[in-house]
Amino acid sequence: MKRKQTLISAIVLLLFFSCKTQSPDERPHTIRGFMIDAPRGVETMDYYFRLIDFLHDRNFNTIILRLTDDQGSAYRFNSHPELKMCEGAFTSAELKKIVRYAADKGIELIPEVESFGHSRYITETEKYKYLNDGPPGADFNAISPVSEDAYSLMKDLYTELASIFPGRYFHIGCDEVNWGAGELSKKALASASKAQIWADYINKLNRSLKTMDKTTIIWGDVPLYHEKEVLELLDRDIVIMDWNYWETDKAKIKDVAGRVLDHGFKLMACPAVHWCEWSARVGASQFDNMNAYAEVYAALGNPNNLGIVLSNWVPTRYLQNSEWDTYTIAAAILNNNGNYHYMDAIPAFVKDHFGADYDANWETIFRIVYEGTFQAACGKVDSLKFSPWSSAEEIREIITKNRRVQNRLSEVINLLTAKRDNVTRNKDDFEDFLLTIRFMNYTYTRQHELLDFVQSRKNDIASVEAYLERVAMEDQAQLSTICTAWKRGRRYKPEEALKDCMWSFYKAADYSKQLSENPKLFMEILNSK
Repeated sequence: MKRKQTLISAIVLLLFFSCKTQSPDERPHTIRGFMIDAPRGVETMDYYFRLIDFLHDRNFNTIILRLTDDQGSAYRFNSHPELKMCEGAFTSAELKKIVRYAADKGIELIPEVESFGHSRYITETEKYKYLNDGPPGADFNAISPVSEDAYSLMKDLYTELASIFPGRYFHIGCDEVNWGAGELSKKALASASKAQIWADYINKLNRSLKTMDKTTIIWGDVPLYHEKEVLELLDRDIVIMDWNYWETDKAKIKDVAGRVLDHGFKLMACPAVHWCEWSARVGASQFDNMNAYAEVYAALGNPNNLGIVLSNWVPTRYLQNSEWDTYTIAAAILNNNGNYHYMDAIPAFVKDHFGADYDANWETIFRIVYEGTFQAACGKVDSLKFSPWSSAEEIREIITKNRRVQNRLSEVINLLTAKRDNVTRNKDDFEDFLLTIRFMNYTYTRQHELLDFVQSRKNDIASVEAYLERVAMEDQAQLSTICTAWKRGRRYKPEEALKDCMWSFYKAADYSKQLSENPKLFMEILNSK
């Protein structure tokens, strides 16, 4: 009997000390997540299965699957088929298959339904255009938070998806909300504050989800950064997700997290892998944002810190299978709790993903690519922002600034071409990566050639016609090549995403074609600079 008691005591002590030494990242509830932005580019089932396998192999346990946005719904709602649907939107059977596949890999899929802002999938339908509460012509809109019809619609959508996604969490969006222009809202604002109406609407949606045994997640930009009084008014069982894709100051990140936790909320971090600061590739500086969040959240030591989800926005901006190296680095940052240099992940990536021996040339390739990628629309440094010229204003600006991009991508292309025969795995991924670098190099060269032509002072009509004809022809050839690669693994056509597809290159190619058909317009631009 005494030996049995001794054995039991030893087991208890062993369990106690194993729990005491367990790090925050080993806690069962700690989320390591990745976000899929399906409405901005519905991708194939096979691609999502491949992404799930990739995430599983790198210790991820959560995926937020965004299903709705201004572009439409990536899921065909049976309860409301009248909503604006994305080309290639999933059926319930397809979504269930993805959810089951992820569950078998130990990954919980969390649905996200935009429930306040980003709601043109609702308001651009004839039936629900009266719910639009956003100002005319604004980039961001909203559905009316004081309309009972809006609430009833959201409850219907939640109910349908709750039967497909068995997990505990449900994301209702609510970021970048631009509301208050509708008559119902104007009337409500006469007797209540904007913060009170905002919170009342979210709390009402939260109570609806609680009846479905779901925990509500919302984006945190409004209560954390823009209308901080909202935080005081929200139900404390709502999970706040701090999305911030540019912050690298760990003290500021910790301060925001502390404020949320001190108010009694559960919290998730959301730095970015890919967002509007980047286009065809992500630059090295983006990893500073991920590293900072990973380090801070690993050290918080509060059970209400649920973990980190990496957002990955607008897949139409890049070739689908050219991003695996970036995802590998992002995963390594989480697994190392930050303090991680992106190049440390590259040797294993080259060996495991491409089946090639790593050497100094591979190091040169990835250093140049990550350090030589320019910022796009949301870039904070004007001198680093770049886009293919596609308007008279942009041509004038390029000529005025007379700035040539420092570009070593032709060196990378030569090195990659020499490596092609050494690649024994995922050869299509390698070709997409190489094509992306060629495309970036082409766009930089395209700008240099514009400056070269202007500075040559060959302003006679024959020279102008010859230059524009060549640019238009090369642009169309580049566009055709990109589109062929872009279509692999996508469920809708690239022309459905003209605004963002590959650095908005559709727009650039279309503009050069217009100029080639009207060279006098180009001459007028040059003369008016």
